[in-house]
Amino acid sequence: RTLTHRPDVVEEHDTPAFHAVLREMIRKHRPALVQLEFTQMGLYAPDCGAMPTLLIEHDVTLDLYAQLLREHSDWETRQQLSRWQSFERRAWRDVTCVVTMSEKDKSMVEGARRVAVLPNGVDLQRFRPVEVQPEARRILFIGSFAHLPNLLALDFFLREAWPPLAAAGATLHVISGAKSEHYRELYQDRVTLDLSGPGIELEGFVSDVRQAYQRAAVVIAPLLASAGTNIKIMEAMAMGKAIVSTPAGINGLDLHPGSDVLVVHTGAQMATSIQGLLNDPSH
Repeated sequence: RTLTHRPDVVEEHDTPAFHAVLREMIRKHRPALVQLEFTQMGLYAPDCGAMPTLLIEHDVTLDLYAQLLREHSDWETRQQLSRWQSFERRAWRDVTCVVTMSEKDKSMVEGARRVAVLPNGVDLQRFRPVEVQPEARRILFIGSFAHLPNLLALDFFLREAWPPLAAAGATLHVISGAKSEHYRELYQDRVTLDLSGPGIELEGFVSDVRQAYQRAAVVIAPLLASAGTNIKIMEAMAMGKAIVSTPAGINGLDLHPGSDVLVVHTGAQMATSIQGLLNDPSH
């Protein structure tokens, strides 16, 4: 689509058919409320009329783009940030209640009639430690390629941390979500990934990630920018896994670096921390 004053993702989700069907479903079924899942769906709030509306902010997108801009200042990111600032703040005013995943995110919401925090969580009966021994030297990265920060995180890891780990015989298991090739092509002007090297295993959509966690010796979250809270961190913790993360990877989570998770600031530090865990799991 041609560029407009709105973010690209908002334009992609704006379809006349959906507007029409939403209005018809509200007229026909008269629901108690309408839940708008993810920031871009706030564009449909005006179609809900007088119905109470919840906007579920899995991350505050303008915060995410501000972080991306700090990491790499370019025209495209500046344009998207400006558009998100305008659109997202308008969406907050249009809905009855904004729901965030953390107190940190709540503090960033301005002008909304009401803001509530419903923290993310995981099912501790489903995600729990098992007695199966992990595979030696196996590293796990989970992150849908539909989300640009995951691609940037993996690019950072492959450039800055992976070479010495690969040379030491490590395996990197990447779970990239559905349509990963489509998103690699979509974002190729921002990031190009070479996942064909030795020791790298790439999977797309996985319906049950528990086996991947079980097999992993270390789980990584090398994010350079992240808003909301990362469920993959909570899943890994619930499975009793060793985690190495950048500060952005644990945004919004009340964790203790050094005990709950190893937090690093550079690729070299990440490689050293992972290597230490692979050599001495008790560490």
